[in-house]
Amino acid sequence: MQADFLIIGGGIGGAVLGELLGRGGKKVVLLEKNTGPPGYLRPEILWPATIGVLCSLAPKKAWEQEAALPLGGIDLFIGRRSFSLISPALLGELQIQPWFTNPNLTRELLLRLDAFEIRRGVEVTSVLKEKDRVVGVRASDVTTGKQSEWSARWIVGDDGPQSVVRKACGFAMERTMFPLDFHCFGFEWPASFEGTTARVWLNEDGDRSGVIVLAAAPLPGTKGIGFVGARPGIADGTDTPEESWKRFCSANPSILEIVRERQFPRDFVSIRRGWGHVSQYGTGGAILIGDAAHPVTPIGGQGANMSVADACVLAELGLADAKDLLAEYERRRRPANERSMEFSKWATRLWSLPGWCGPVSIFQNILRCLARYPGVMRRAVRTAATAFETTTN
Repeated sequence: MQADFLIIGGGIGGAVLGELLGRGGKKVVLLEKNTGPPGYLRPEILWPATIGVLCSLAPKKAWEQEAALPLGGIDLFIGRRSFSLISPALLGELQIQPWFTNPNLTRELLLRLDAFEIRRGVEVTSVLKEKDRVVGVRASDVTTGKQSEWSARWIVGDDGPQSVVRKACGFAMERTMFPLDFHCFGFEWPASFEGTTARVWLNEDGDRSGVIVLAAAPLPGTKGIGFVGARPGIADGTDTPEESWKRFCSANPSILEIVRERQFPRDFVSIRRGWGHVSQYGTGGAILIGDAAHPVTPIGGQGANMSVADACVLAELGLADAKDLLAEYERRRRPANERSMEFSKWATRLWSLPGWCGPVSIFQNILRCLARYPGVMRRAVRTAATAFETTTN
């Protein structure tokens, strides 16, 4: 065997798993298709349990300087009216500190740790089997095309929603496409904005125009990351959003401080997300974590946190050489991941309503209710911050 664990994909879960296993004495090799970080940004929120794991692997100061920023709150704007959706006082009362992160830099910082071996520019094309057990993978160098084979006691797929490992093992997973697309962009955080408070602007004309919401969050180094939630069809030319976009931006002058001269959707990176849950987390010799097992939407900030929680349980079992590693891993993680999927499920139901039902108006009323009744908001934040965590039962 070339390794105890061969991890396919350098996502946040795979990188955390590699470091935990490597520090515990296991020989770990991680194969990553990309030779460097992606050229685009997307939003990501990390909850306290996840930040605790990351700070056990690298100093908290390193995260604050390079990749992540503690979130002070969230302000909501509807037209020119503003609400404090999540206040610093509420987070202090709950003793919950969420962090916004640049996911590219988060993963790069983890991949620079040295407890495991990483090979970049290696794309896995198929798995190798002996009888009914997966024993390795076949891969190709993305630059030269040179073929190679890698073997290990366990193959871990962290290779995303289109997982080669999952498909090669024949695991079933139905994906439901989220009825909004996310159009992402990076920008310089305006000096006029509060330094740690995220902002959300709702489009009151969203049911008709298809441009629903704009959200922006601060990152280290006066950087910011934002996304526009819009109905499918905006980016592929079947709708004409120019006038709707201009009206939305002019509804609140602070929007123009971050979007500036960007044309929508041309100057944004468009992402279409689906969600689903694989029928089983593995088979003999192969295990799935993160988006390979349970891709989700950004709603509730669950995805990266689920991946890290998967990695922690799998590392614990792997270091203990658990006899029933696969069965125990699934027993511990499936209930928590099912809870986290509920955010995507309910959001899909809301945004799948036809325009005449007024889903934007319904969403606005939900947010107003959350802002007006702190008890409801406390429960919502606490649920989002802990849904992905592994329970002992």
